[in-house]
Amino acid sequence: MRTLLAFLLVVAIAVPAFAGDNPAIQMYVDFEDGGYVHRADPAMYTAFDAFFMVDTFVGFTTISFMVGNTPGMSTLVAYDNLLPGNLAIGAYETGITLASTECMTVAPLAVAVGHYFYLNVPGDIQILDHPEFPRWVVDCNDQVDYYCVLINGGVHQDPIEGDCGSPVENSSWGGIKALYR
Repeated sequence: MRTLLAFLLVVAIAVPAFAGDNPAIQMYVDFEDGGYVHRADPAMYTAFDAFFMVDTFVGFTTISFMVGNTPGMSTLVAYDNLLPGNLAIGAYETGITLASTECMTVAPLAVAVGHYFYLNVPGDIQILDHPEFPRWVVDCNDQVDYYCVLINGGVHQDPIEGDCGSPVENSSWGGIKALYR
């Protein structure tokens, strides 16, 4: 019996070791390429850029996501892959997978940039789940990790917060403690 318990304990401790190298990887929209500016207030009928950033990672080669924009906010949206090798499968509006020809290890890192033309309609630039590979990040050891969205981009309005907060809400700790009284 002790042997079985010891074996189960070793397995329980070792299983998380098979996870990827990026346990806390974050993705967000930035309007200054690493300046942590999540709101843009461009003049009417002017161009502006939104950078799709990745942060708090050890190293990765591939990332999958989708971009959502408020209808009528912009016209003539174009995107550029900023990863070395310029490997991309899909479209930003329906799901894109960007891959690098080398392991990316410097954070924060702009993986793509969207070029927008503001039409005087406030809105959002959002990072959404890829329909086939939701939140996938492939690390430099070819293991799949998952990112969270730190914050989206707001255009003439405050940005929408992401989901990178604590997985357990602070108010729930009292309920957990009450179970053991």
